[in-house]
Amino acid sequence: MRYEGRVFRPPSEAYSLIVQVTVGCSHNKCTFCDMYKEKRFHLRKLEDVLEDFNIARRQYRYIERVFLADGDALIRKTEDLAA
Repeated sequence: MRYEGRVFRPPSEAYSLIVQVTVGCSHNKCTFCDMYKEKRFHLRKLEDVLEDFNIARRQYRYIERVFLADGDALIRKTEDLAA
């Protein structure tokens, strides 16, 4: 798995595979949050995300859950998320 910057794992995702589909947060202006201040928001290339899944497939025999990181993973197009 290839990650850019710090990646935050919510406690509820303790046993999930973390896949960084975006980097940073698209808003990144909340005064109460400094989780992504050191990152400039961008979408990771879909090819890179899919390669991370291929890496995980080779390294792990069983994955029950996948967590899509970073701060705004659902900004991706539905087709990209479905892929």
